[in-house]
Amino acid sequence: MSGMEKSSAECNAFQPLLCRVRWVLVSPTHAGNVGASARAIATMGFSRLLVAAPEDPALIDDPQVQTLSAGALEHLTEMRNTASLEEALFGTRLQLAFTARPREFEPPRRTLVEAAHELANALCQEGQDEVALVFGPERAGLSNADLMRCSRVCGLDVNPAFSSLNLSQAVQVAAYVLRDALRAASRAPAAPARTDGLGRPTAKPAAHEQVEGLHAHLMRVAEQVGALDPQAPGRMDDRLRRLWTRAGVWEDEAQMLRGVLTAIERKLL
Repeated sequence: MSGMEKSSAECNAFQPLLCRVRWVLVSPTHAGNVGASARAIATMGFSRLLVAAPEDPALIDDPQVQTLSAGALEHLTEMRNTASLEEALFGTRLQLAFTARPREFEPPRRTLVEAAHELANALCQEGQDEVALVFGPERAGLSNADLMRCSRVCGLDVNPAFSSLNLSQAVQVAAYVLRDALRAASRAPAAPARTDGLGRPTAKPAAHEQVEGLHAHLMRVAEQVGALDPQAPGRMDDRLRRLWTRAGVWEDEAQMLRGVLTAIERKLL
């Protein structure tokens, strides 16, 4: 087999993994960055680009998107707006947020290489779980609230004396590193199935919307019993979100906790 044939065969082997990766741009302001980001992911074989909570829903139709994509739009299977970041993350089980600024409350922090291997290993497990990489607006980056909706966070290792990186450049770096991790993971022997620590390989991490539902339910009950001031929910909200991301929540755990919360609500009636 020639080098070109071998490369093509390897690409075909992990192509299905690339299709389960969502690239999410939150409220971008420059059409050119959307087009250049489309080009960045397409060159690495990825095909799904979502624009979450755009300030201008018509941004993705701006001619600059087509121009800066350099023909990449033809290689995307999905490019669309979503009303919110939550909608863009619906159904995903791992979400990696990018930020240059450390926050007081944030998900577990990883280097890009560590995060890429974690995402790649998750994608190589049996099933059709999807993952998302989330990038914030050009001016200020992700808000604390959006950051805490993700399960991991990372920053790029850049020159501290000049750390300015264009949005699409950050997307390009991440796409290259994730592609490399996916290639390595697809070549390696199958990794042990993820378990919840109880030896149940069929157990699955809770999807994004299941964790969000549990979080909202607990906040509601905390308010009902007087443990939460609805006018100032901030620190409890942030600490609980940090707990979910640090501990990891499994599907049956989310269902169990929501059952307990529902029982409490009934007692309060």
